[in-house]
Amino acid sequence: MQLRKIKEEEFDKAIQLSEYAFQYKVKKEDLPKRYEMLKRHEIWGEFENEELISKLHILSLEIIIENCRFSMGGLAGVATWPEHRRKGSVTRLLNKALLAMKDKGQTISLLHPFNIPFYRRFGWELTASVNKYTIEKNDLYRYEDVPGIVFRLNQEDGNSLLNTVYEKWFAKYNHLLIRPDYWWNNYVFTDGYNRIVYKDEKGEPQGYLCCKAADKLLDVQEFVYVTEDARRALWNFICQHDSMVDKVKIIAPAHDQLPYLLNNPRIHQEHYPYFMARIVDVEEFLKQYPFIIIDSPLSITVTDEKAEWNNRTYFISQNGIASQPRSEKGKLSMDVQTLTAVFLGSQKPAFLHECGKIKGKEEDVIQLEKSITKLPAAFIDFF
Repeated sequence: MQLRKIKEEEFDKAIQLSEYAFQYKVKKEDLPKRYEMLKRHEIWGEFENEELISKLHILSLEIIIENCRFSMGGLAGVATWPEHRRKGSVTRLLNKALLAMKDKGQTISLLHPFNIPFYRRFGWELTASVNKYTIEKNDLYRYEDVPGIVFRLNQEDGNSLLNTVYEKWFAKYNHLLIRPDYWWNNYVFTDGYNRIVYKDEKGEPQGYLCCKAADKLLDVQEFVYVTEDARRALWNFICQHDSMVDKVKIIAPAHDQLPYLLNNPRIHQEHYPYFMARIVDVEEFLKQYPFIIIDSPLSITVTDEKAEWNNRTYFISQNGIASQPRSEKGKLSMDVQTLTAVFLGSQKPAFLHECGKIKGKEEDVIQLEKSITKLPAAFIDFF
C-alpha cells in the first residue's frame, strides 16, 4: 500500500472512482472543466500496485467567525472501491488529511457527511443544519409593492454585486464560506439556476435569489436578504410564479424565521442536519479566535483521539493563549467535537454542560459563554 497525493495525469482515476461511488457520470465535453476544478484540490489516494483504491479531496477555503477569516480545509470526495472497503483505507486517509491540513495552517475543517456517526469517530461534529420548506402555490400571498427594483443578472455580469449582498448578510452568522469568484460560478449557480437581485430605491443591492423553475416546481436554493424590503420584494418575485408552478421549495439556515412571516405558516418543514466541522489545530485556532470578553482567565482541557497534538490544557487570558500537557488540568474539560460546536456558536456551553459533554463548575461555564461568539452557525454551500 502507498498513500500519496494524486498527480494531474491520474485525475481520470479519481473521476472514475467518484462516478462509481456517487453514481453520476461526467460528460466527455465537461471533462476539461472538471480537470481545472481538480487542480484546485489537494487529492490524497491510497494505491495498491499503482491502482487507486481510495481517495479524498481537500479544498483550500475560508470561513468566517465574528468577521474573522479562518483558513479551512474542506473534505470532499471520500470514496473507496467496494472490493477494498472495511480494510482501514479511509481511516488512513483521514489521519493523513488531518496532518496535511495542520501543516497548511488550516485550523478548521468542514465536510458534508454520508454518515454522521462515522465522522464523529474522527473528531468532526454536526455544526450547521438547514430548514427545507415546501410551500403550496395557494399559500403564495403577495405583499404590497415596496420601493426598489428586482432584476435578473446574466452570468457574464459577474458576481461582485451578489457577493456584496452575501457578505452583508453573513454578518448575522458564523461558519459561512468566503466565496471567491470561481466558487460563485462553479458551486453556487449551476446550470439552469437564475440570479435574481433586489436593489433598494437608492440603487443599493440588498438581496438576491438563486432559483430555477422546472416541472411545476420553483426550487429556491438561496434566499438572501439584508433588509425587510428586500425580503418582501424577493418574496413577491417568488409569488409571481403562481401560474407556472404547483409548489415552491426553499432552503434556509436553521435559524431562519420565514414560516412565521407567511400568511399560512402551516407548510411542510424539514430540519435537516447538514454540515460537520472539526478544529484541526486547537492552539492555533484559539490564537486566531475573536474572543468577546475575558473577565478572568479560562482553562480548558481537550481530548482528541485522532489528533494527538490537541491533547493539551489551554489557558486563555487577556495576555493570549498558552498550553500545557493534559496532566495540568483545566477548570473545564471536553472533547474536540464539543469544543468545535461551542466555539463556532453551534451549541451553547450551558446546554453541553447540562448534558455532560462539558465537565466543570457552572460558574466557569458561564464565564466561557461570556467570552465566545453569540452568533449562530450557518452553512448553505456544498462540496
